[in-house]
Amino acid sequence: QLMANFLFKKSYKLSNFKRIKYDHLWGSKGVFTTIRLFGKDPKYIFLNEHIFKLNKSLKKMHIPFSLTQNILFDLIPSNLRIKKYDHLLRVAIKKNILSLSLRPRLQPKENFQCRLVNYQRSNALIKNLQYKKILSMQKVIDMQKEEILFFKKQNLLEGSTTNLIVIKNNKIILPKGIFYRGITLEFLLSKIGKNYSTKFIKFADLESADEIILVGSGKGVVSVSSIPSIKWFSSSSKTFNRLLAIYKKELKK
Repeated sequence: QLMANFLFKKSYKLSNFKRIKYDHLWGSKGVFTTIRLFGKDPKYIFLNEHIFKLNKSLKKMHIPFSLTQNILFDLIPSNLRIKKYDHLLRVAIKKNILSLSLRPRLQPKENFQCRLVNYQRSNALIKNLQYKKILSMQKVIDMQKEEILFFKKQNLLEGSTTNLIVIKNNKIILPKGIFYRGITLEFLLSKIGKNYSTKFIKFADLESADEIILVGSGKGVVSVSSIPSIKWFSSSSKTFNRLLAIYKKELKK
């Protein structure tokens, strides 16, 4: 896994927004969100939703702070000289520090694979910073070619950076269980109406799936080609093409 090429990394005191030495805050008691920046200006994809969910999580973690667009834009350096954006802005907050970093988004490659790992994120309903174990798992894979899918008690939950969608007979199936429903997933569901179901997804469901799709702020919408450990191969890309078209239309708005 290549080290990310950061365009900037900055940390601020929450009380007065004074610059302090950068701290990525991984492993702290706090929350984070990753926002995709796209296009010339750039467009902050689903910015309001990111801020809303981040603030909701801060409340649940009893961190007495609320992020606004104005605060965020004030803290982002204005001299970045990027002609065309496709970048990821990570906002991380713990009780006394706010950290920002910007890195180029890596486009997922063709022939994308998954590996299955028996793991459930701690406090999984909140996008929290307890990620040390996940980061160590991610270090040994190429994130442009592979995603780690978590399962617990034989039930599939989520990817390490994505939500999971399973397609069988043109039907969209989402996992039941305790995991974080990300903003990209919620957006796509809002566009397809009630045309999906939820169930406890077992390995057998994966094995008999026609398509497996991953969605998230960093990955966008990805079609999984194969899961080698269960000898699964994709047999269609119909729903993937449909969801990708919906997502791309939003990027270009």
